[in-house]
Amino acid sequence: MSVYDERRVKIVATLGPASRERETLREMFEAGLDVVRINAAHGSPDERARLVEDVRSVADEVGKLVPILFDLRGLKIRTGPVSGNGDETIGFARGSTVEVVASPVPTTPERIGINYPPLFEIIHPGSRILISDGLIELLVERIEGDVAHCHVGRGGPLHGRQGVTLPEAMIKGGSLTEVDREDLRWGVEQGVDFIGLSFVSDAADLRFAREVAGWYSQKPPLLIAKIERPQALANVRGIAAAADGVMVARGDLGVQMAPERVPRAQKEIIRVANEFAIPVITATQMLESMITQPVATRAETSDVANAVWDGTDAVMLSAETAIGQYPVEAVRTMGRIVREAERDGPIRTSASMMPLPDISEPTLAIADAIARAARELADEAPVEHIVVFTLTGASVRRVAKYRPRPPIIGMAADLETARKLNLIWGVRGAAVPIEENPDHLFRVAGKKIIEEGLATDGEFALIAGSLPMTRVSGRTNMLHVRRLGT
Repeated sequence: MSVYDERRVKIVATLGPASRERETLREMFEAGLDVVRINAAHGSPDERARLVEDVRSVADEVGKLVPILFDLRGLKIRTGPVSGNGDETIGFARGSTVEVVASPVPTTPERIGINYPPLFEIIHPGSRILISDGLIELLVERIEGDVAHCHVGRGGPLHGRQGVTLPEAMIKGGSLTEVDREDLRWGVEQGVDFIGLSFVSDAADLRFAREVAGWYSQKPPLLIAKIERPQALANVRGIAAAADGVMVARGDLGVQMAPERVPRAQKEIIRVANEFAIPVITATQMLESMITQPVATRAETSDVANAVWDGTDAVMLSAETAIGQYPVEAVRTMGRIVREAERDGPIRTSASMMPLPDISEPTLAIADAIARAARELADEAPVEHIVVFTLTGASVRRVAKYRPRPPIIGMAADLETARKLNLIWGVRGAAVPIEENPDHLFRVAGKKIIEEGLATDGEFALIAGSLPMTRVSGRTNMLHVRRLGT
């Protein structure tokens, strides 16, 4: 009996104190969790290594391929500690004034320290400084030497070491800090499937991260670019062309820009990702109330459903499963919402109906045409599955882009590639050795698919692949209808 369900949109969940136990992991997998996220900002390397080991072993026990997304922390600008010990706070009243310095000195009622030495290179009179997810807003009035004199536009209590956001400031080098490079190396050595790259500004950040990852492995993890800044949103097409996937990081986006602009940004990011045939994850506060209560609000339910209707590949749980009281129920709830949103069939966005952008290579143009034809044929023919043979995953992504009616089974040449396919909309991955005899390969693959519970003996499948069966990617040129098990 397969633990996979009929959902097309995938569920990503963050691990933490509430979900690190093996039994909880098992329950989350059985509830429908597809992809695990591990946050580099929390836990020691040894603790994270144990998480990776437990995810792999428990996934094997339940018979599921579960990819791991290792999310780098990126540049974290923070205030200094609050003077004293414990949980002291200092209140800043609206309309008052306060000094800001570029050093993590203890915060006092007169002065706030920020641990970012280049601060005065990127702010100027008129700049905004947001603290604690934007709850406190400082407006820079003037800069004198190494002190910025600020007006408190929005006040409130300030704890020590709170996050600082500098909207519109051109921060360079934030996407791969020295700490991130160490974490990236750790992720490569652990064999994680995806690396989440924080605070990406443009495609150059992706190219640099890929180069660094290549220092440690000839086959490094795939890169997920987190869209968190207005600069990234402005460069989203270039980023999508350079990335293996993107994330709509709505928390940081909602601080970096006006919150009311985030819904439109979400739709644009998802549309571009669909157009470029790369997976897109919609994240942040999707079921936030389930941190402390066992049911989601009506607004949260609508939020998740709208992300599905926008065309997202995956929806993500963060604190809900990392520190929440109901991690398993949060996964179940997410699954129910997605299934209901998909009840009338696949969601086809306008981007998913268009060909891949800027295809100049004839072979790739043919492969994309085959992917479009697969969707049209699957709509008309009585097939229950689309089976796509792939070396890198590219051909699977192209077929998934067009949101066909039947579920997609990605048959990869190795287990690592097969596991990565499980982030993509509508796809379940499996591994089978690629061989040149297509008839024998189709028989072996069909048996494997049935054994793993991805299909039933005797069902019809539309098969996409290349003839001859070679180890050269991007050569999809064949569609074939076959009864599985024969």
